[in-house]
Amino acid sequence: MRKICVSLAFVLILSFAAVFSACGSGAKNNSVYEITCTLEDNVLTGTEKVTYFNASDNTVSEIKFNLFGNAFRQGAAYSPISPQYVSKAYPNGKNYGEMTVSSVTSEGKELEFSIGGADKNILIVCLEREIFPDERVSMEIEFTLSLADVIARTGYNDKTINLANFYPILCAYDENGFYECVYYPNGDPFYSDCADYTVTLTADSEYVVAASGKVISSSEKDGKRTSTYKIEKARSFAFVLSKEFEMITDDSTGVNINYYYYDDAAPEKSLEYAVKSVKLFNEKYGSYVYPDYSVVQTRFIQGGMEFPALVMISDDLESAAYGEVIVHETAHQWWQTAVGNNEVEYGFLDEGLAEYSVVVFYENYPEYSYTRESLISSTEKTYKVFCSVYDKLFGDVDTTMLRALNEYSGEYEYVNIAYIKSCLMYDYLRTTIGDERFFKGLKNYYSQYCFKNADPYDIVGVFEKTGADTNGFFQSFYDGKVII
Repeated sequence: MRKICVSLAFVLILSFAAVFSACGSGAKNNSVYEITCTLEDNVLTGTEKVTYFNASDNTVSEIKFNLFGNAFRQGAAYSPISPQYVSKAYPNGKNYGEMTVSSVTSEGKELEFSIGGADKNILIVCLEREIFPDERVSMEIEFTLSLADVIARTGYNDKTINLANFYPILCAYDENGFYECVYYPNGDPFYSDCADYTVTLTADSEYVVAASGKVISSSEKDGKRTSTYKIEKARSFAFVLSKEFEMITDDSTGVNINYYYYDDAAPEKSLEYAVKSVKLFNEKYGSYVYPDYSVVQTRFIQGGMEFPALVMISDDLESAAYGEVIVHETAHQWWQTAVGNNEVEYGFLDEGLAEYSVVVFYENYPEYSYTRESLISSTEKTYKVFCSVYDKLFGDVDTTMLRALNEYSGEYEYVNIAYIKSCLMYDYLRTTIGDERFFKGLKNYYSQYCFKNADPYDIVGVFEKTGADTNGFFQSFYDGKVII
C-alpha cells in the first residue's frame, strides 16, 4: 500500500505462456475459489466453493479462513482505520458493517464451524476426516457481507464501492500452521497463498466494474448485470464499482492496461505512468504475470492499495503525487502480488522494494525531472527527521525492522521503517554491490519466489548467490545497527 505521507514526502522533495514462464514454476497445485455473489443495497450475499489443496507436509483436520469484513463491525477489538483517519474515513459519521457465515457444507453434508480468532476474525471449519499432504477437500460457504459507509478497502461511499476482502479468505499456511491475520490499522495486515479464482458478480447494470480478473462472460436481465471473471495464481480478488467510471486502455506492452477514473483532467497522462512502469519493471525484474492490469481511481484514505491485477488510487491525492502513487502500486504487482510475504510480520519486504521502484522509475524516465540522487537525498532527510523526532519524544528511537504491525507505535513509525528505511537499504545495497549484481539479484528473487511467500532471509540468500557478501549488510539493517 502507498501511504499518503510517503507519497507527499517524495513529491515535495520530489499469451499466458510467455507471461508465466518469466516467473519460477511456482506451485503446480493451488487451492481454487468459485465465488458467486450478488450486491444489492450495499449488502453482498455469496456462495463460495473452495477446493483446498494441502500443500503442506502435515495432515489437516480443520481449515481456517480470514473474515476481514468483520473488522468493520460494531464492538471490534481492532479498528481497521488509524485514529488520525477516522473522521476522514467516516464522512457521514461512524457506522458499521459485518461479515456473517450461515453454513458450511461438503458434498451436501453440514460441517461444524465456529468464529474465533483474536477479534471474531477467523472462520474455523472442522473437517470430517484428516486431509493428507497433496490431497484436496471441497466445501461451500454461504456468507453475507454488510458494507459500512466508509472510505476504506472495503465499503461504500458517494463515488465508489470498494470490494476488497469481501469473502472468507483462506489463511496462509506456514511452518506454524494456519496464520491468523488481525486487521491492524497500520500497514497491510494480510498474508495469503496463491489460488485460482472464478468469480461471478451480479449488480445493478448502471455500475461499471473494475476487477482483478479477466471477464469471460457477461449478461443483463431486469436491470442487473451478471459477469464472470477469472484469474489464476492470485493472492486475493477485488472489485471496484462506480456509476461514474470512464475507462481508457493501452496494450502496447503486451498487457491490457486499463485506467478507470471519474475525476482526472489528464487521464492519458495517468495511464502513461502505468504503461511506462510495466514496461520498465518487465525489463528490470521480469515479466508481469497476468494478461490484464487495472489502475482504478477511487475514494481511499491512503494513497493507494495493491491487489492482484488491480490497484486502487486515491482521488484525494494532489496532482503531483498521483503519478508517483501509480508507479508505487504498479511495482507491487512484482513485490507482493507475485513475490508474496507475510505483510503482518515483514511489511518492509514488499513496501521497500515498491518504494525503491519509484526511484528506479524516475531515474529511467528523466523527462519527469527527478534523479536518483535527489530522491535518495530527500529520503535520507525524511528518515533523519523521524529519528530526531522520536529521539526527542522518547529519548530513543527503535529502528529495527523485524517486527509485526502491532509492535509499531503508529503509522508514522511504520512508514519510516517499512517504506523509508527499507528504500534506503536497497539503494545502499545497490551502491555497495553495483548495478549488475543488484538487478541480477532482483531478477533472481522474482523468478525464484514468484507465486510463493518469501521471508527476510530469502532475499539475503538470493543476493549471496550472486557472489555478493550481503548477509552482514542486511542483518545490520534488520537489527537497527546501521547508521544512516
